[in-house]
Amino acid sequence: MEQARYQEIANSIAYSIVLGEYHEGEKIHGRSTLAGRFNVSPETIRRAIAILQSEDVVGVRQGIGIIVNSKKQAEKFLRSYNQKNEIQSFMEDLKDLLEKRREIDRQIDNLLNKLTGYADRFISRWNDVAEIEVQPESKAVGRTLRELKVRELTGATVVGVVRNGNENFSPGADYILRIGDILLVVSPDEGLKEVQSLLDNIQE
Repeated sequence: MEQARYQEIANSIAYSIVLGEYHEGEKIHGRSTLAGRFNVSPETIRRAIAILQSEDVVGVRQGIGIIVNSKKQAEKFLRSYNQKNEIQSFMEDLKDLLEKRREIDRQIDNLLNKLTGYADRFISRWNDVAEIEVQPESKAVGRTLRELKVRELTGATVVGVVRNGNENFSPGADYILRIGDILLVVSPDEGLKEVQSLLDNIQE
C-alpha cells in the first residue's frame, strides 16, 4: 500500500509538470509542504521524489530544494509507467487464464479417468455378448420379449437388439421382434444354444 502511494504521488507530480503547473527550472514545494498536501509522511514524499529524480524529471539541489528538470522526461516517465501498468495487467490476466486452464485440465483428467474406467468395464462386459439373428422362418417373429421368456427359460439376458443397423440397448419387455433383428445376448455357451433353440422352436 505504501509503495503504491509514493508511486501515485510521483505520477501526480509528473502530471502537474506535463500540465504546466510546474515549469522547467521552477522550484516545487518542499517535502514537508508536499507531505501536507498529499497527507502522507515526509518519507513517502522522499521516495516519490527519488523516483522522479532517477528519471531526471526533477533534481534536488542543496540549499534550494526540488527543481523541475524536464517536462519531456515527465512525459516519458508517465508513458513508461502506463506501459508497465499495461504489462502488469496483461500478466495478471495471463495468470488468471493459466489458472483457469489448469483447472479445466484437472477436470478433463478427472473425466478421462472416469471414462477410461467406465469404458474398461463396458468393453469387458460386451466382450461376452453374442449375436443371434432372427431368421425369416423363426417363430419368434412378431412376438415380444415378454412372450419369449428368454431369461426365465434359458437364464440368458437380452441386453440389446440391433435393427437396420441401429442399436436398441435395454429393450423393454414389449419390444416386438422382426425378421433380421440381431439379439445381443449375455449368457454362458449352453444358454446361447438354448436361446437359439427357443427362437427357432417357439410354439404358436
